[in-house]
Amino acid sequence: MPPFYRKSLPPAALCALVAGTAAAIGAPAHAQETESPEYRDEGPYLLVCIDDEEDFTARNEEVGYNRRLRNERLFAECQDDGYESLADALAAEPGPESRILVLPGRYTVEETITVDGAEDLQIEGLGDGPADVQFAAGYAAESVITSDDSTGLYLKGFTVLQARGNGLELTGAEGATVEGVAGTRNGGHGLRIDDSAGVRMADCGATQNDGAGIAIEDVAAEIEGCESNGNHIGLLDTGRSRAFLTSNRLHDNTTGLVVTESAGDHHLEARSNAIFDNNADHYGRLDGAACTGPLEERDWSTGLLCPSRTFPSGVGVLVAQSSGTLFAGNHLWGQHTAAAMVWGDPDIGEAGADRNRFEGNTFGFRDDGRRDRNRSDLWWDGQGEGNCFSEPGVLHTSPAVMPGCDSGPGPDRLAADPVKTYKVGQCGIGPLDGGAPPAGCDWFGAQFTDRLEFQSAVVFAAALLFLTGTGWFGAARSANPPPPMSMTFSAIATGFAALLMVLAAWSGRADYEALAIGLWGLGWLLAGRSWFAAGLTAFGGFTCLIGGLAVLDAIDRGMWIIPVMPFSPAWLWLLPLPLWVLLALTAVFRRRPKEPEAPAVERTPATIPVYNRFDW
Repeated sequence: MPPFYRKSLPPAALCALVAGTAAAIGAPAHAQETESPEYRDEGPYLLVCIDDEEDFTARNEEVGYNRRLRNERLFAECQDDGYESLADALAAEPGPESRILVLPGRYTVEETITVDGAEDLQIEGLGDGPADVQFAAGYAAESVITSDDSTGLYLKGFTVLQARGNGLELTGAEGATVEGVAGTRNGGHGLRIDDSAGVRMADCGATQNDGAGIAIEDVAAEIEGCESNGNHIGLLDTGRSRAFLTSNRLHDNTTGLVVTESAGDHHLEARSNAIFDNNADHYGRLDGAACTGPLEERDWSTGLLCPSRTFPSGVGVLVAQSSGTLFAGNHLWGQHTAAAMVWGDPDIGEAGADRNRFEGNTFGFRDDGRRDRNRSDLWWDGQGEGNCFSEPGVLHTSPAVMPGCDSGPGPDRLAADPVKTYKVGQCGIGPLDGGAPPAGCDWFGAQFTDRLEFQSAVVFAAALLFLTGTGWFGAARSANPPPPMSMTFSAIATGFAALLMVLAAWSGRADYEALAIGLWGLGWLLAGRSWFAAGLTAFGGFTCLIGGLAVLDAIDRGMWIIPVMPFSPAWLWLLPLPLWVLLALTAVFRRRPKEPEAPAVERTPATIPVYNRFDW
């Protein structure tokens, strides 16, 4: 819940506001009246402790003084009537509003600990942090702890680690609090919650998980003060969730925050989060022995992860095929690809990314004020309705101009930029087929000339020069060829456009790309005018049309996004190009008309008078 809600409203009014908001956005019905449980420090309890007193003493020495003394007393009590494992304590069927207190230690979990149908149960580790109480499955169990259909569940102060799948998994919870819980070195997600309402996650942590550190799906949740680092995904939000993210730190993952695969509006609100240095690339070693062998044999100390899906590396926030998100007042720095990316479905007419707002975030500066730039601050494929970006402090964006949130109605487009559509389709989210990501994607490690943007730019530049030359050759074969000097300015503009297009792809500068397309359009306007004057009416006029559309595309990319366009203007000149090529080839290969033969000229024989030496 955003901070200003909690500070300005009493609990009763807050509940009414949340219920009304959920109804307004179409949230699941069970999310409207559910609250997360509060912490209880009194009431009936069961004790769980390890049977090794020396190990307990060593771990308890790291705990604060007052808690250490209390733990020593509880350990003595636990030796008489306590339990050696959490599973045994749950098997004793604690009643409603009971507490299970777990003393410091590392507890081996051979089978998944199941908490099904619990009512107002509190499970609490008695250390100073989650590292003092550990539940380790040793990769023998699919999950460490699972809970189905529980009500009022409160989990606090422990670590779940070494599961083949998810470390902690809550499903169908009606009110749950996860406070100070960490998920570490799991083969799936660290902490996963789905189909639940009234969930509050606070001061949690996740590191070195093959999936997401924190994963939520179809959840009404508040996540505050959590840190997720060293995972494949820092925080993954899928489905139709209603989530509030506040004061979290997502860093050193492959992708920091991912919002994707929603059937409707997400209504995710993220404020005051620090999202930085999410540049980990784990895709280049997927076919190695570490990822093909058993989980228990992997050397986790190297930081190597083995993800099962592709997400772009070097991205802070990714909104993919999702709608209704708000990002405001966050700090994003140090991303090698883009601080924030928004894209819709690459299939035209399918689910897009609509009504996503980015306002007042800080890009390229650490939370302590030091400069640490992102390679690109904002990347948008151009698809969707009502997406807006009011970010005056951005340095580099793609496209070079973005729709603002206060500048009137934004664009509503069914189709994105052609190159970006191709890239999302080729390099977007998907399963890893054959243990390797798609080739040509800089998101997955492709560099320099191997990147598909650069290859596309080179092909386009070469084709542009060839086609322009073909057009001039066809015009030269016309009955009234244009003067030799008429192609000078057209050739200069087109040549610079081709060169600048390659440079833009190499450097990733969207403003260079817009200028290159504008120069190309100008060059073809000049060429089409000359060809029209040369008698190639259809060819010259069609060339002027495509040149004008290219200039319109350049304006849309670099100066002002045209709101009335239902798709990217690049499609307007790209789709007619095959017809233009046909007209150019017709101009080149058509038979040149023969000049009429000149009429024969009859000449009168010249007569020379006879020379007479006596004729003076």
